[in-house]
Amino acid sequence: MSPLDYLYESINCQLEALNPDDIDSKFILRYIRASAPPNTKVEKILKISRANDDERFNERNVGNRYLLWHGTNICNLISILMRGLLVEPLCAKGTGKQFGRGIYTADEFGKSLAYCSGVKKNGNESCCMLLCEVALGNTHMVTDKTSSDYRAQLDTSKYQSRTAHGSSIPDPRYTIIRDSGVRMPLGEIIACKNAQHLTHVCTHNEYIIADSSQIVIRYIVQFVR
Repeated sequence: MSPLDYLYESINCQLEALNPDDIDSKFILRYIRASAPPNTKVEKILKISRANDDERFNERNVGNRYLLWHGTNICNLISILMRGLLVEPLCAKGTGKQFGRGIYTADEFGKSLAYCSGVKKNGNESCCMLLCEVALGNTHMVTDKTSSDYRAQLDTSKYQSRTAHGSSIPDPRYTIIRDSGVRMPLGEIIACKNAQHLTHVCTHNEYIIADSSQIVIRYIVQFVR
Protein backbone atom coordinates (compact mmCIF):
# COMPACT_ATOMS: atom_id res chain seq x y z
CA MET A 1 0.00 0.00 0.00
CA SER A 2 1.37 3.41 -0.98
CA PRO A 3 1.69 6.16 1.66
CA LEU A 4 -1.21 8.12 0.17
CA ASP A 5 -3.49 5.07 -0.03
CA TYR A 6 -2.84 4.53 3.68
CA LEU A 7 -3.67 8.16 4.40
CA TYR A 8 -6.95 8.01 2.51
CA GLU A 9 -8.16 5.15 4.71
CA SER A 10 -7.09 6.92 7.91
CA ILE A 11 -8.57 10.41 7.59
CA ASN A 12 -11.81 12.13 6.76
CA CYS A 13 -10.75 14.24 3.78
CA GLN A 14 -11.76 14.36 0.15
CA LEU A 15 -8.80 13.42 -2.02
CA GLU A 16 -8.98 13.48 -5.80
CA ALA A 17 -6.15 12.29 -8.05
CA LEU A 18 -5.50 14.77 -10.86
CA ASN A 19 -5.30 13.60 -14.45
CA PRO A 20 -1.83 14.38 -15.87
CA ASP A 21 -3.54 16.18 -18.75
CA ASP A 22 -5.48 18.52 -16.44
CA ILE A 23 -4.42 22.15 -16.61
CA ASP A 24 -3.85 22.13 -12.82
CA SER A 25 -1.43 19.21 -13.20
CA LYS A 26 0.47 20.95 -15.97
CA PHE A 27 0.89 24.14 -13.98
CA ILE A 28 1.95 22.26 -10.82
CA LEU A 29 4.47 20.15 -12.74
CA ARG A 30 5.95 23.29 -14.28
CA TYR A 31 6.14 24.85 -10.81
CA ILE A 32 7.98 21.76 -9.53
CA ARG A 33 10.42 21.49 -12.44
CA ALA A 34 11.52 25.09 -12.09
CA SER A 35 13.57 24.21 -8.99
CA ALA A 36 13.44 20.43 -8.38
CA PRO A 37 16.61 18.31 -8.59
CA PRO A 38 16.85 16.10 -11.72
CA ASN A 39 16.26 12.90 -9.72
CA THR A 40 12.78 14.05 -8.59
CA LYS A 41 10.03 11.88 -10.09
CA VAL A 42 6.43 12.95 -9.48
CA GLU A 43 4.18 9.92 -9.02
CA LYS A 44 0.84 11.46 -8.12
CA ILE A 45 -0.83 14.81 -7.50
CA LEU A 46 -3.88 14.83 -5.25
CA LYS A 47 -6.34 17.66 -4.83
CA ILE A 48 -7.47 17.90 -1.21
CA SER A 49 -10.57 19.32 0.44
CA ARG A 50 -10.92 19.50 4.21
CA ALA A 51 -14.22 20.31 5.91
CA ASN A 52 -14.62 23.99 6.87
CA ASP A 53 -11.21 25.03 5.51
CA ASP A 54 -12.57 27.31 2.80
CA GLU A 55 -15.11 28.90 5.14
CA ARG A 56 -12.44 29.69 7.72
CA PHE A 57 -10.04 30.93 5.03
CA ASN A 58 -12.63 33.17 3.36
CA GLU A 59 -13.84 34.60 6.67
CA ARG A 60 -10.36 36.03 7.27
CA ASN A 61 -10.71 37.92 3.96
CA VAL A 62 -6.95 38.44 3.56
CA GLY A 63 -5.69 39.16 0.05
CA ASN A 64 -2.35 38.78 -1.75
CA ARG A 65 -2.82 35.02 -2.20
CA TYR A 66 -0.16 32.65 -3.52
CA LEU A 67 0.23 28.91 -4.03
CA LEU A 68 3.33 28.06 -2.00
CA TRP A 69 5.20 24.92 -0.95
CA HIS A 70 5.45 23.40 2.52
CA GLY A 71 7.68 20.38 3.11
CA THR A 72 7.01 17.89 5.88
CA ASN A 73 7.88 14.49 7.26
CA ILE A 74 5.51 11.88 5.87
CA CYS A 75 4.93 10.70 9.46
CA ASN A 76 3.15 14.00 10.17
CA LEU A 77 0.75 13.83 7.23
CA ILE A 78 -2.17 12.14 8.96
CA SER A 79 -2.12 14.72 11.74
CA ILE A 80 -1.79 17.59 9.24
CA LEU A 81 -4.67 16.37 7.10
CA MET A 82 -6.88 15.87 10.13
CA ARG A 83 -6.12 19.21 11.83
CA GLY A 84 -4.59 21.38 9.11
CA LEU A 85 -1.24 23.14 9.32
CA LEU A 86 -0.64 24.59 12.77
CA VAL A 87 1.88 27.03 14.19
CA GLU A 88 4.41 24.99 16.19
CA PRO A 89 2.44 21.71 16.36
CA LEU A 90 3.55 19.29 19.06
CA CYS A 91 4.00 16.47 16.54
CA ALA A 92 6.46 18.36 14.35
CA LYS A 93 10.20 18.08 14.69
CA GLY A 94 11.78 21.50 15.15
CA THR A 95 13.40 22.81 11.97
CA GLY A 96 14.46 26.26 13.14
CA LYS A 97 12.76 29.64 13.41
CA GLN A 98 15.11 31.85 11.48
CA PHE A 99 12.48 34.54 10.98
CA GLY A 100 10.36 34.01 14.05
CA ARG A 101 7.34 31.95 14.99
CA GLY A 102 4.98 30.84 12.22
CA ILE A 103 4.21 28.44 9.38
CA TYR A 104 7.00 28.60 6.79
CA THR A 105 6.36 28.32 3.05
CA ALA A 106 8.41 28.89 -0.10
CA ASP A 107 7.93 29.64 -3.79
CA GLU A 108 10.52 27.02 -4.80
CA PHE A 109 9.87 23.28 -4.60
CA GLY A 110 13.61 22.78 -4.18
CA LYS A 111 13.69 24.96 -1.07
CA SER A 112 10.86 23.12 0.71
CA LEU A 113 12.38 19.79 -0.36
CA ALA A 114 14.92 20.16 2.43
CA TYR A 115 12.10 19.69 4.97
CA CYS A 116 10.65 16.54 3.38
CA SER A 117 11.42 13.05 4.60
CA GLY A 118 9.65 9.86 3.66
CA VAL A 119 9.81 6.11 3.27
CA LYS A 120 13.06 4.66 1.93
CA LYS A 121 13.04 1.55 -0.23
CA ASN A 122 15.49 0.12 -2.77
CA GLY A 123 17.68 3.19 -2.64
CA ASN A 124 14.81 5.62 -3.28
CA GLU A 125 12.77 7.76 -0.92
CA SER A 126 9.01 8.24 -1.35
CA CYS A 127 7.96 11.65 0.00
CA CYS A 128 5.05 14.07 -0.02
CA MET A 129 5.03 17.83 -0.47
CA LEU A 130 2.12 20.16 0.30
CA LEU A 131 1.07 22.91 -2.10
CA CYS A 132 -0.93 25.45 -0.13
CA GLU A 133 -2.93 28.56 -0.82
CA VAL A 134 -1.47 31.23 1.46
CA ALA A 135 -3.04 34.63 2.11
CA LEU A 136 -0.06 36.92 2.73
CA GLY A 137 -2.00 40.16 3.05
CA ASN A 138 0.21 43.09 4.03
CA THR A 139 3.62 41.51 4.51
CA HIS A 140 6.50 42.67 6.69
CA MET A 141 9.72 42.61 4.64
CA VAL A 142 12.79 41.27 6.42
CA THR A 143 15.69 43.40 5.17
CA ASP A 144 18.35 43.01 7.84
CA LYS A 145 19.25 39.83 9.73
CA THR A 146 21.34 41.85 12.17
CA SER A 147 18.25 43.73 13.32
CA SER A 148 16.56 42.52 16.49
CA ASP A 149 13.05 42.73 15.02
CA TYR A 150 13.27 40.05 12.34
CA ARG A 151 12.61 37.33 14.92
CA ALA A 152 10.22 39.40 17.01
CA GLN A 153 6.54 38.56 17.17
CA LEU A 154 4.75 39.90 14.10
CA ASP A 155 2.78 43.10 14.68
CA THR A 156 -0.59 41.78 13.53
CA SER A 157 -2.16 45.22 13.78
CA LYS A 158 -0.09 46.16 10.70
CA TYR A 159 0.92 42.90 9.01
CA GLN A 160 -0.52 39.48 8.18
CA SER A 161 2.76 37.80 7.17
CA ARG A 162 6.53 38.13 7.05
CA THR A 163 8.60 37.80 3.85
CA ALA A 164 12.33 37.18 3.59
CA HIS A 165 13.60 37.90 0.08
CA GLY A 166 16.25 35.59 -1.33
CA SER A 167 19.10 36.21 -3.73
CA SER A 168 17.57 33.59 -6.06
CA ILE A 169 13.91 33.88 -7.09
CA PRO A 170 11.42 32.51 -9.63
CA ASP A 171 11.49 34.75 -12.70
CA PRO A 172 8.61 37.16 -11.90
CA ARG A 173 7.73 37.54 -15.59
CA TYR A 174 6.18 34.08 -15.46
CA THR A 175 4.04 34.45 -12.36
CA ILE A 176 0.47 33.70 -13.42
CA ILE A 177 -2.86 34.55 -11.81
CA ARG A 178 -5.42 31.76 -11.85
CA ASP A 179 -9.16 32.36 -12.27
CA SER A 180 -9.58 32.23 -8.48
CA GLY A 181 -7.14 35.14 -8.10
CA VAL A 182 -4.33 33.06 -6.60
CA ARG A 183 -0.80 33.58 -7.96
CA MET A 184 1.59 30.82 -9.06
CA PRO A 185 5.28 31.71 -9.56
CA LEU A 186 6.15 29.43 -12.51
CA GLY A 187 9.39 31.06 -13.68
CA GLU A 188 12.81 29.45 -13.77
CA ILE A 189 15.08 30.37 -10.87
CA ILE A 190 17.14 33.50 -11.55
CA ALA A 191 19.28 35.96 -9.61
CA CYS A 192 17.17 38.66 -8.00
CA LYS A 193 17.74 42.02 -9.69
CA ASN A 194 14.95 43.97 -8.03
CA ALA A 195 16.41 47.26 -6.79
CA GLN A 196 13.99 47.20 -3.86
CA HIS A 197 15.47 43.89 -2.65
CA LEU A 198 19.20 44.55 -2.93
CA THR A 199 19.71 43.32 0.63
CA HIS A 200 19.10 39.57 0.70
CA VAL A 201 18.69 37.86 4.05
CA CYS A 202 18.57 34.32 2.63
CA THR A 203 19.21 32.36 -0.56
CA HIS A 204 15.56 31.64 -1.40
CA ASN A 205 12.32 33.48 -0.69
CA GLU A 206 10.51 32.46 2.49
CA TYR A 207 6.99 33.41 3.52
CA ILE A 208 5.90 33.08 7.15
CA ILE A 209 2.39 33.40 8.54
CA ALA A 210 1.51 33.38 12.24
CA ASP A 211 -2.21 32.59 11.82
CA SER A 212 -3.17 29.12 10.58
CA SER A 213 -6.47 30.45 9.19
CA GLN A 214 -4.44 32.11 6.40
CA ILE A 215 -3.30 28.83 4.87
CA VAL A 216 -5.23 26.03 3.17
CA ILE A 217 -3.72 22.84 1.78
CA ARG A 218 -4.82 22.53 -1.85
CA TYR A 219 -2.67 19.69 -3.21
CA ILE A 220 -0.41 16.86 -2.08
CA VAL A 221 2.41 15.89 -4.41
CA GLN A 222 3.74 12.36 -4.00
CA PHE A 223 7.23 11.99 -5.46
CA VAL A 224 10.31 9.80 -5.37
CA ARG A 225 13.88 10.97 -5.11
